[in-house]
Amino acid sequence: MALIGDLLKGKTLIPKGDIVLHVTDEYGDIVVADSGDYRILRFEGINEQSKMLKSDINSPVHNYIKAMLMAVGFTSAHNVLILGLGGGALVRALHSIDDQWSLDVVELREGVLCVARKCFSLPVSDNIAYYIEDAESYLRRTHTPHYDLIFSDLYSAFAMDPLQGTESFLRSCLRKMCDHSWLVLNYHEIPRAESPLYGVLHQLFDEVLYCRVPSGNVIIFAAKTSHQYTTTERRNQAKQLLAKLGSGLEYLSKKIIPLSSS
Repeated sequence: MALIGDLLKGKTLIPKGDIVLHVTDEYGDIVVADSGDYRILRFEGINEQSKMLKSDINSPVHNYIKAMLMAVGFTSAHNVLILGLGGGALVRALHSIDDQWSLDVVELREGVLCVARKCFSLPVSDNIAYYIEDAESYLRRTHTPHYDLIFSDLYSAFAMDPLQGTESFLRSCLRKMCDHSWLVLNYHEIPRAESPLYGVLHQLFDEVLYCRVPSGNVIIFAAKTSHQYTTTERRNQAKQLLAKLGSGLEYLSKKIIPLSSS
């Protein structure tokens, strides 16, 4: 992915659809385009970072977002942390599930937040706070709540932020979690049994599941404390949540698999 980034750096790529907005910040281009029924956010004019159905803005479109939301079925939530805003798909969906939840949203790029507010119907509520800050820096804050759910979706135009796979990042997330909390990572591959990530996930968390979606993204679910639910029970919890969203993709729940520690 780094090689692709090097090859494309400095090149202007024209995405499909009608350009709604094109701005540039210190990190690169932020492009919004309308394509049929959808509004799409891209960085550097390539890969879809976020996609919104204009006729139903709260309905998640990308399968990886729907898969991440399955964690809502695993626990009771009140305080939620979202690391990485994009076009705000997670924020809109979570706020529509329960507008009384407290959502803290951390985004590195002020330009992304401005674009999401202008073009992607980002919700405004006394229960939602937006922070322009590096995720790692925010997690080091001392005067923040413990969260019931932490969603991490940290990507640039070309690759996942490697921070998500580090022990220091996972430990920082763990320190912000309650006993019943779940960490949800949008990851780029299934952690291999011999990888450092695989080992540290099982070292820090009592229950680790994953779901690979058709796009290839791997959603990792990590619970601070296991409550001895079977995989079938977890799948049913996720299926019920997907049904509430009206996604028609309850089959994603069948893809939940334990990340075996044996």
